[in-house]
Amino acid sequence: MAALSALTVGALVTGLTGCSGGNPLLPGDATQDSLDANVSSRIESAVADAMALSGSTAAIVGVWKGDDAYVQGFGDGVDANSKIRAAQASQPVMCALLLDLVAKGTVSLDREVSADLPRQVGIEDITYGQLCQAQSGLADFKARIADIFANNPTRQWPEGELLAQSLARSPVSRAADSAHPSDANTLLLARALRTATGGDTSSLLHDHVFTKAGMSSTTYPQNPLTDVTVPGLMTGQTREFAGGDPVCDVEAVAVPEVSPSMLSGAGATVTTVTDLKSFYEHYLNGDFGGDAASLITQTLPVSDTRDWGFGLEKVGPLYGMTGAMTGTITAAYRDPASGFSVVVALNDSTAGAGFARILAFELAAAAGANVPWSAEEQAENLSKRAVCPAG
Repeated sequence: MAALSALTVGALVTGLTGCSGGNPLLPGDATQDSLDANVSSRIESAVADAMALSGSTAAIVGVWKGDDAYVQGFGDGVDANSKIRAAQASQPVMCALLLDLVAKGTVSLDREVSADLPRQVGIEDITYGQLCQAQSGLADFKARIADIFANNPTRQWPEGELLAQSLARSPVSRAADSAHPSDANTLLLARALRTATGGDTSSLLHDHVFTKAGMSSTTYPQNPLTDVTVPGLMTGQTREFAGGDPVCDVEAVAVPEVSPSMLSGAGATVTTVTDLKSFYEHYLNGDFGGDAASLITQTLPVSDTRDWGFGLEKVGPLYGMTGAMTGTITAAYRDPASGFSVVVALNDSTAGAGFARILAFELAAAAGANVPWSAEEQAENLSKRAVCPAG
């Protein structure tokens, strides 16, 4: 296994050196590497650079191409089985739940959400289907409170408070020919499905999604307000934020306790990179929703380079999501045509979700996936997003 010679910061090298005696990779029973040695080396170099640029001291990466795979943990005490807060990278599990309930006749895609939440103002005429198609008109709730997520990671966020942040800036466009993604969609979806079924989100996801997708190491918190610790979790860190920007004259701090209520239904799932890959494989294979599963890959434009399907984005041939929760940034993407998959997680959330997306795209190109960009282009994009660069 190639060493990560790209790391040039001494402290980071020390942080990456684990119990394997100087090798910065931490092999364990779950570690896989059956890719070409040159591809594996390129992956390791890219991850090392990304960790240095983001200030991360740990990462977990999975790349699957045909029958070959590379799945590895980087950093002290981290291996391929370490759990991660998947944030919005796990958000499509809520839409998989919806599709499964639709197939069972519990709800319908054209049912208005207000029929199940009659006391909630501001959601009139929004259907269940529109929540996953990003056509609800709900604005995202994070714009004015994201700094608090970083600076006070254990603060409890009731769903009603987050939804109020969204409704204060809603509606945004509900044009039929475009999509407007918002975390408020799946936040509201989780709440509505609890009411429609009489169940709790944790049990619903376990019974309808996690079990079906073979996600044996994945859970949704029983109580997102109070479940702030997770055994076996890759410990995260972050810098303080002010006005939406990191405070660069203060070192990053560890955040072993994080309230998943900052996202709740929009991304509170705890999982592993392998489980996350398994979910996207089953979801994009049409294993949820019966005939309605065809909606998953029916897309509308978000921008010139990004489309939206049923609960997930499409960039080039890759479907997936990227996310950020205090202490972790994660990205998971799959090409359903070729079966190529990539999942990445870094333990410093300062750089933001977009950083994880770019790393995933770089690894896709480095591994030879059929993508319309080069690894070098994405590496350059990452360098432009360095956290608190010197000078």
